[in-house]
Amino acid sequence: MTQSSPGQASDWQVEWHLSRPLPVPLPVLSRWWWMASVLGLLAALMSLPSAAWSASGHALHLVGALAVASLITRLALRAYGHHAQDHDHIAMRADRVHVACCRGGQTQSLDCHPRWLRVEPVQHDRSLIRVSGEGRSVVVGEFVPSDGRKQLANELRWALRHLDD
Repeated sequence: MTQSSPGQASDWQVEWHLSRPLPVPLPVLSRWWWMASVLGLLAALMSLPSAAWSASGHALHLVGALAVASLITRLALRAYGHHAQDHDHIAMRADRVHVACCRGGQTQSLDCHPRWLRVEPVQHDRSLIRVSGEGRSVVVGEFVPSDGRKQLANELRWALRHLDD
């Protein structure tokens, strides 16, 4: 969890940026994507002449297997990259609360006055957190370990009570 204070460039009094922990950073993922593409293409091009002249067709099977493996690798890397930027952003000030959840490139957001905002667990203290207000709700906390979600909910409630201070 990252909180920013009023002294930073943002106009929010308090913010939380909750992002997916990535075992592989996106620039490294991009390099892997291009390496898999180039290696798959090179392997197919180098094997093609021997596959065309092979009487048994084993070389052709090898080219096909390499092409399929390359395609599967590229699809897996694409799926990983698609969700690597998933995050929750919660920002508060005295007159407005903004909550945004980005999953797979789709963003669901909630904007309302702090007086009308409710923070509650979806099921129990360690479950995801439902933030609701003015007839809408958003679920946050997916990227917070389950034992830290109660603390996040308490921090959100505390901040809502102290926005006018």
